Amino acid sequence: MKKIPLSILILIIAFSFHSCKNTIVNKMEKKEEVKYLKHFVPDSSQVLEKIAFGSCSNQALDQSYWDVIASKNPDLWIWMGDIIYSDTEDMQEHKKQYDKFKHNRYYQKFIGRVPVIGVWDDHDYGVNDGGAGYPKKEESKEELMDFLDIPANASVRKHEGAYNSYEFGQGHRKVKIYLLDNRYFKDKLEPDTVTVNRYIKNLTGSILGEQQWNWLENEIKNSDASINLFVSGIQIIPDDQPFEKWGDFPNERTRFLKLLERYKPKNPVILSGDRHLAEISEYTYLDFSAQVTEVTSSGLTHSYEGADEKNAYRLGELYDGKNFGMLKITWGGSKVLMTIFIYDIGGKQIIEHGIIGDY
Repeated sequence: MKKIPLSILILIIAFSFHSCKNTIVNKMEKKEEVKYLKHFVPDSSQVLEKIAFGSCSNQALDQSYWDVIASKNPDLWIWMGDIIYSDTEDMQEHKKQYDKFKHNRYYQKFIGRVPVIGVWDDHDYGVNDGGAGYPKKEESKEELMDFLDIPANASVRKHEGAYNSYEFGQGHRKVKIYLLDNRYFKDKLEPDTVTVNRYIKNLTGSILGEQQWNWLENEIKNSDASINLFVSGIQIIPDDQPFEKWGDFPNERTRFLKLLERYKPKNPVILSGDRHLAEISEYTYLDFSAQVTEVTSSGLTHSYEGADEKNAYRLGELYDGKNFGMLKITWGGSKVLMTIFIYDIGGKQIIEHGIIGDY
């Protein structure tokens, strides 16, 4: 048997180790090169026929329901807040939780297929029932913008708050969506220790702040859309429930409804989340000749089972299971039919409500 010189043997071992090390490094580099999908928005000229929406998704819980929502073939998904649960002032942790959710395989598949827009509520803002006093609100806004893949030059990145608007469609088949920020400017509420309500009504404070109010009035005044969707993390119309709501700021709620009365945007519908239940409410105005319907859909991963609350404006029954919503639009020649659906998380229809409107 021929012996191999020790010096050559050492070279062979060193070369083998180097090759093995390079292989491991290359595999690690390839792992780091994983490309995750980003959110996208429809072309502004696209006519929308199916708009899905929802809120309250805990990133630590099962996310397989995204396959169910995708099977309904929506043209757009709207987040109504609580995209994640991350009550913290640590923005590295906040980003980590956004990334954890965004990189979930079910959500990745969903955003590769369905366009997404949205706004925050309190738990993705960073603090339960939070408002203007949250010290990391600007940094948190940037994390939200980055999560949604909002372009760096977008106007929403240039002003305070996360409010924004979108228009889709053309001619009389146009939808305008107003994303209201009910966190960044919201004044403080004091705990109610006497009644069942969580907070004492604030008769002088603001939810939207004057800057956002001026923007909203201008947007409504100049809208030529046939359908106007107002997205709010917390409920606007329901006023009986004891938890956080626009009714905690009565003047703000009245101010919003008066804007609808004054400018008469066509076919207004409110989409709200937060409550971990689903219901439809309706408010009439202009001597009962006009109405605005509010659809509350919450939550996607957990719900308020056993909920039994009064709501003087409710149409039909309250649903206390996990759910998501869908607005189906049938564009007719002289009328538009808007059908609101609430589905359970398995895709079964729970609630249906139709609205016929003029162009």
